[in-house]
Amino acid sequence: MAGAGLAAVAAWVPCRSWGWAAVSFGPHRGLSALLPRKPQRAPRWLPVCRQKTSVSFLNRPDLPKLAYKRLKGKSPGVIFIPGYLSNMNGTKALAIEEFCKSLGHACIRFDYSGVGESDGKLEECTVGKWRKDVLSIIDELAEGPQILVGSSLGGWLMLHAAIARPDKVMALIGVATAADGLVTQFNQLPVEYAEKKSYTLPSA
Repeated sequence: MAGAGLAAVAAWVPCRSWGWAAVSFGPHRGLSALLPRKPQRAPRWLPVCRQKTSVSFLNRPDLPKLAYKRLKGKSPGVIFIPGYLSNMNGTKALAIEEFCKSLGHACIRFDYSGVGESDGKLEECTVGKWRKDVLSIIDELAEGPQILVGSSLGGWLMLHAAIARPDKVMALIGVATAADGLVTQFNQLPVEYAEKKSYTLPSA
């Protein structure tokens, strides 16, 4: 049932016109300080419509192919970096794309290796490999300066990407950024776990 619901979200999402109040972090803060300002208008819901961006794949030698959707537009572009086990069809990713579309800015959303429609096996993935995924998207697909929007674990990867590509990243937006979250969990494990190659943590 959950899978069917996700598929429905991926196929059908509401088209929305966004006002600046929706992303304002203060009178002169947030995206409005980075992107050219448009006349304000009240947000309004339009009839449901199908997303027009189609799935593409980034081929990489000796690395899994990455599934992505790219919206063409002006600079700076926006790259959405999803959280742990989240994919490019999540509600935050789609909302970011709709916001960029309303302003005419480029936007890229993608799936990590082993997640969503990308190649690879989840059990073989690591944070380091997902860091390479983010850098591949920046290096191979992004044009011009980029604003990185990282959610949860994606916020941690966003910080790593900004350090590795300072010339391409002009701004960061973290959504519940889980910086060093996995490291903190690992350091809290009992000593006997140190020799294990894999372990399972309970989750609600």
